[in-house]
Order: sequence, then C-alpha cells, then structure tokens
Amino acid sequence: MDFQERLNLYIEEIHCTGKELAENSGISETVLSRYRTGERSPLTDSGYLEKLAEGIVKTAKQKGISVTDASKVLRILKDALKPETETAVFLYEKLDLLLRELDVNVSQMAAFMHYDASYISKIRTGKRTPARPQEFTEQICGYIVKNFSGEKERRNVALLIGCEEADLVQRESYLKTLNEWLCDAEFEKTDYISGFLRKVDAFDLDDYIRAIHFDSFKVPKVPFQLPVSKHYYGLKEMREGEIDFLKHTVLAKSMEPLYLCSDMPVEDMAADEEFAKKYMFGLAMVLKKGLHIHIIHDVERPMKDMMLGLENWVPLYMTGQISPYYLKGVQNKVYSHLHFCSGQAAMTGDCISGHHDLAHYYLTSRKDEVRFCRKNMEYLLKKAHPLMDIYREERREKLYAFLSDDAKQKGRRRRILAAPPLSVIPQEMLETILNRCNTDGKRRKQITENRKRQKEWLDTVLSHSAVEDELSEIPEDEYEKYPAFLPIAECFFEDDIRLTYEEYRGCVKAAQDYALKSENYSFRLTHVKGFHNIQITCHEGKWCMVSKNKAPAIHFVIHHPKLRYALENVVLPIRD
Repeated sequence: MDFQERLNLYIEEIHCTGKELAENSGISETVLSRYRTGERSPLTDSGYLEKLAEGIVKTAKQKGISVTDASKVLRILKDALKPETETAVFLYEKLDLLLRELDVNVSQMAAFMHYDASYISKIRTGKRTPARPQEFTEQICGYIVKNFSGEKERRNVALLIGCEEADLVQRESYLKTLNEWLCDAEFEKTDYISGFLRKVDAFDLDDYIRAIHFDSFKVPKVPFQLPVSKHYYGLKEMREGEIDFLKHTVLAKSMEPLYLCSDMPVEDMAADEEFAKKYMFGLAMVLKKGLHIHIIHDVERPMKDMMLGLENWVPLYMTGQISPYYLKGVQNKVYSHLHFCSGQAAMTGDCISGHHDLAHYYLTSRKDEVRFCRKNMEYLLKKAHPLMDIYREERREKLYAFLSDDAKQKGRRRRILAAPPLSVIPQEMLETILNRCNTDGKRRKQITENRKRQKEWLDTVLSHSAVEDELSEIPEDEYEKYPAFLPIAECFFEDDIRLTYEEYRGCVKAAQDYALKSENYSFRLTHVKGFHNIQITCHEGKWCMVSKNKAPAIHFVIHHPKLRYALENVVLPIRD
C-alpha cells in the first residue's frame, strides 16, 4: 500500500473529513488534498509527516475511535513512502537545466500538467520531491515534446542531453530519449561559464592591441568603389555582403552608431576562417573610427554556443564601445532575420530556418532606405533588454549610483574574490600599504574614498541581508607567480598596487576578524584554484557583476537570466 492509499484508509477508518484532519495536524487543506490525490508526498524526514501522524491520533480520539500511538502511525506512514522513494530516480538538477535551456514558461507547463506553478518551482530547486517521479517525468517529457519539436529546439535538446538530433525526430523516440536522460542517475553539471570568465580574467587590452597591431590601423580616407545597393544570395555572397556593409560604415563620414541584430545561423558563416578574420577586423576598424556599437545578441540557442560567441566578443567589450542587448523569448521558429544599420548603410536579410544556403541579403546606401531601416532598428532596440551593462571609467558615477541604490534592496549577496575586500581592511593597514607604494596624494584620496563607499555599501546590505565572500587562498610558494593586488577596480586605475605576501595575509586576517564580529557576513578561505584579476558579485535573483581589476579596469553587470544563473552557481575550482 503506497502513501496515498494508506492516508486515505486512515481518514476512512476514523470517519473524518480532510478539513478536520488538516486542522488537527496543523497543515493546510491544500497540502493534505495533494497528499490524498498522490500529486505530492512528504519527505520521510520532514516535520509534515510527524504533524500528520499526531493529527490522525488526535482526530481519532475526538471521534471516540481507538488507535495506536502517534509514533506507530508515523512508522506506518514512513513505511508507505519507502517503496517509492527507494526505487524511483528523479534528478531535479536535470529538470532545472532543461527548463532553463529551453526557456520554458513554468506557468503554462504547470497548467498543462494540472499542477501549481509554485509546486513545480519547488521541485526544480530540490525543495520538493514529486509523489510519483516516473509519472511526473513522463508528463514533463510530454509537454516538452509537444511544444519544443521545431528543428532549432530539437538541436538545443540534442546538444543538452548528448544525443543525435535524429533521435528526436519521431515523437516516440523523442519521448523515450528525453525520459531516459531525466531519469539517468548520473549527472554532471554542465560548466558553461568558465571559458568566458577565464577569458576576462586573463585578458589584457594592451597586449591584445599590440598583438593585432590595432594602433597601426589606418582608417582609409579615399573610398573604395562600393555599390549604392546590391543583392546577395547564398552563403558565399552573404559573407561578401557583410564585409561590404562594414566597408561602407568605416569609409563613410558619418559618426552615427552601428546597430547589429541577427538570428541567422552562424555555423556556416564562421566555418570560413578567412571571413571570420575579415569580419572581426572590420569591427575593429569600426571601433578604431570611434563608433559605438549596439548589438542585439541571439541568446535563444544552446548556452554553450552563446558563451562561445560571447568569448569572441570579450576583446571588443573591453573597449567600452559596445552596448549588448537581447530579446526575450523565442521570436520565430520559421524565419531567421538580419538587420544591420549605420549612418551610411543598411543591410537586411532573411531565410527559412534551416535553409541558410538560400538566404537573401540586401545592402543599400540610399539615404531614404537607410533612414527607414534606422527607424526600424530604433524601435527594435526599444523592445530589447540589456544583456549586460558595461562600465568603464567614463561611466564610473553611473556605476556608483547603481551600487548605492541596489544596496538598499534585500537579497543574499555572494562574492568570489581575487583579494580580500577593501571594505574590511582597516584604514591604518591601508595607509601602510599606500605608504610603502609611495602612492601620490590624488590616487590615495580616490582609494580612501572608494574604501569608504564600499564600506557604506557593505554596512547597508548587512543591515538587512547576508553577504558571503569566498577567496581562493594563494600559497606562499606560489605567491610570486600569482600575487594579490589591492582590489581597487572601482577606482578605474590602469596600473595595480601589488600586495606583499605579509600584507595579503594581514588583509585575509582582517576579513576573518570582520566575519566574527558581523552576524550577516561570512568569509570563507578555500584551497582550490580561483581567479587572479576578477571578482564576481551576485545579488541573488537580480544581477551578477564581473569586475576586472586591471588592463583595463571594467565592470560587467549581467541581467540575462541564464547568464546570471550560471554565475550565481559558479563553483571553484574553475576548469582549466
């Protein structure tokens, strides 16, 4: 007899209603109703099970019915749970990953399955376990197969679960393959974010500029002979068209921003390495000219592909001349589109999804057509959301205002540090470090003000929420190779203040002492590999910020849910 049957038998034997038993047990009628229908069951070690056993005994006594004591009822209820919980396999991490990757609307899925959305949300975070895991999993698979069977979506699922796309073409095969993956007892959390973080951590803009000879770029003054308008068909001509568009933009007198938006497939275009080099060179020339780029990224693709794409944009992001955006949800399952526009030229394109080789591009420099396209791009940008806000020195005041306003908002903060935070370093210790480095008066003042600002932020947050700091310890024998630097990214200095090993240990001790005095602050020193030049700050469920301390000092405040979730769940060590 399973738990549902055992509970209903008790209710029948003591002749009570669900409402009576709920009141005597101290649990809600809704929860009890779900137990009775099998929609949900309590965990064997939960307080709900004990309350239920006591409620059964209490109700029986009120009815004048003789039953055993509560401890025996509790044991019987636990025994009824055992067969299901011991044999069924349900991995909530996989469910959560699947729902995030496909951007599933949980409310719509819950309505389809006849569940509360809040209940499914608790299951995907591991706070609840479905009463009948196999049945629940089958319902999940049924919803996914019914609503996510387009070619692009099947590809996303295939990449996620590690199967062939052909396995997902037929409905029955799709159901079987997805079900087996969800119920497979082995699960390794996919590491999407490490490559991006390592790229930011190791990136040095000065080295990059020297490597690509950016300083020696010359924006041509004499224009090439470019057509007023032109049509492009097929992959080869499309590559030619995108390069022509960048030439128009670079050679024009206009300093208007460049707008880019495309959800066209990138694999075929990127397969041509020569084109990829020319395209990135063209973008570098646009930046060299001084134009700002507004780009709407296509994020409705597998997280792995999206992160690889963002890695390639890291050098360009570092210039501070890029504003990235994204459009929420899947915009179209049938068509793919391209919209590029600058002050001098406009390009549009389209194709049927999955048939990139038959795409058509149109490039024009006619003023009326460019103006028309620009207006459409401006409207499109209004529908987009910031993928991340990028702060360099020219936007420092906006960063300070953002952090100050956010400090008043409740919510757990977590930070992965490259050095102990400036806010917990005593002023006397800071003065000693600055004296050793012969720091000039202007910089000293900026650092002192920054420490004060960071301390105000920390004190404000700790007054209502928890802050958890994690620092990867640097062994003394590795310190010369991987030294710590004073965390002054918010000062936007282009050179660093290196800490001696003794100063570093003193700062660590200061953070540990601060944690002992503050109820809401915790500082954890780990012995695993971490970052050397970046700090990650997460306001859980709100935003995550990646701050780079040197060359150049820059801050990425990330809003996109999937990216934010990946950063919130970063676990050291980051893979090499």
